[in-house]
Amino acid sequence: MALALSRRPGEEVRIFCGDDVSDEEILEAVRGEGVAVRIDGVYASLSRMPMKGMMVRLSIRAPRCIEVLRNELIDKSRRPSA
Repeated sequence: MALALSRRPGEEVRIFCGDDVSDEEILEAVRGEGVAVRIDGVYASLSRMPMKGMMVRLSIRAPRCIEVLRNELIDKSRRPSA
């Protein structure tokens, strides 16, 4: 089952490895299943508001040990330090 979501220009999706999964398990899962990102479409917003604009629809399929999150849902403690 794939995660399907829409993103506008400048919005991000983050891919993490689970904390409770070993490096070997992650490597085996990614080598076996991989991470698939599919572009389902690019849409123009019907609104004339500047914040709307173009949007892409993504489908992401990854092994269970890979966590896929919209950037705005990531707790500040999970964000990598810049």
